[in-house]
Amino acid sequence: MKRFFSVLLIVLFLALCLIPSLGLLLTGGSGAAANQVLAAKPALEKRDGSLNTAWLEGLSRYVNDRFSLRQEAVTLWARLNAGLLHSSVTDQVILGRDGWLYFTPTLPDYTRTAPMSERELWCAARRLCLLQEYAEAQGGQFLFTIAPNKASLYPERLPALPREDAPSNAEALAEALADQGVHYLDLFAVFRAQDETLYFPRDSHWTGRGAALAADAILAALGRKSSYFASDFTDGTHKGDLYEMLCPTGTETDADLVYAPGFTFSASSMNADSITISTQSQTGDGTLLMYRDSFGRALYPYLAEAYGDALFSRKNDYDPSTLAPGGTLVIELVERNLRYLLDNAPTMPAPVRDAAVADGAVPSGEILSCTLEKGGPEGYTVLRGDLSGRTPDADSPIYVQTALGLFEAMPDADGFSLCLPEEAALEPIQVLFCADGVLLSLAGSPQN
Repeated sequence: MKRFFSVLLIVLFLALCLIPSLGLLLTGGSGAAANQVLAAKPALEKRDGSLNTAWLEGLSRYVNDRFSLRQEAVTLWARLNAGLLHSSVTDQVILGRDGWLYFTPTLPDYTRTAPMSERELWCAARRLCLLQEYAEAQGGQFLFTIAPNKASLYPERLPALPREDAPSNAEALAEALADQGVHYLDLFAVFRAQDETLYFPRDSHWTGRGAALAADAILAALGRKSSYFASDFTDGTHKGDLYEMLCPTGTETDADLVYAPGFTFSASSMNADSITISTQSQTGDGTLLMYRDSFGRALYPYLAEAYGDALFSRKNDYDPSTLAPGGTLVIELVERNLRYLLDNAPTMPAPVRDAAVADGAVPSGEILSCTLEKGGPEGYTVLRGDLSGRTPDADSPIYVQTALGLFEAMPDADGFSLCLPEEAALEPIQVLFCADGVLLSLAGSPQN
């Protein structure tokens, strides 16, 4: 009898071990949770027909992401660790006090341990300045604003962390924007002026009322009146993204408040995460082009209601060419992603500058390699280059001299890009230095 029970226990144990795999084979296994990206099913052969030597490794990732009851097991493990050890099972989420959760990638902004360089700050501000110049040349308006990280507004529930005595990237960028005359809305000050907590305890974003407050501030900065924040709100609930990262099958929610009057605009998509959403409102007026991120999920309906026609985009490569004459261009970017301003140069015709900038330019003797790319506005070509290891001064604009005139480029920390007319005489680029920055003189055909 004792032997029988031993065998039975072994059989039951093996059966339990097989459940996740059998569930994967029979049902397709568990789906993605929160922001999880599931590993793709590996192929035995590569595209060129050769054997995929990493097939077993890929299969392991595929099965690990999908085995049956995976999300339930993750949720149970997360609760045990949080309850017994007060520790997080994912390095993306930090357990705070009173049940609050924080997004780990926001900590460098709070601790000031990943500062942007002076050149990066100046280049980010300059790019926004050139976008503003373009919008205003179309008779329109421009506004840039930063959605604060939750840790920046509500740090009191964070674990004790060492912090550098230095300005945050957002504060330093705001100063650079002021120096260049960019129309910037300080949402940090707007939210800090409120006693009410306007971010979710277990989510990285602002609440429905927080979005209403931000919308009122944005519209006020653009010379428009609104009173969304002062309107009536009804009780609602929200499942936090950080909570879902920890407990994918958990059912707990945060309290939320829903804008009671509701919205009347029509939209091309009801999915708030769509890459682009176009809206029309019978109660609004004017046109809006807004680049936004995940904070725009709750924010965009208020602005859609305020404008007759609006286009909301989640792309990071800003293209103001779709801005209607006299329209408004707004860019919202969360604090933790400010370096996105340097990742993709805005796509717009390079502004023409006074040729007098080139007076007294001194050749350096360097020849710069560059590339030509498609993808600019119709009738234009994109010219990109680096400064061959030479770092310009922090506040140096970059100009390109062509047969058609002098143009200012979109700068980055160690290079540039610009959209030039296709008929511009593109030649090997010689580096010169002038009083106001770096001048690149075209004199042959660019190296591709």
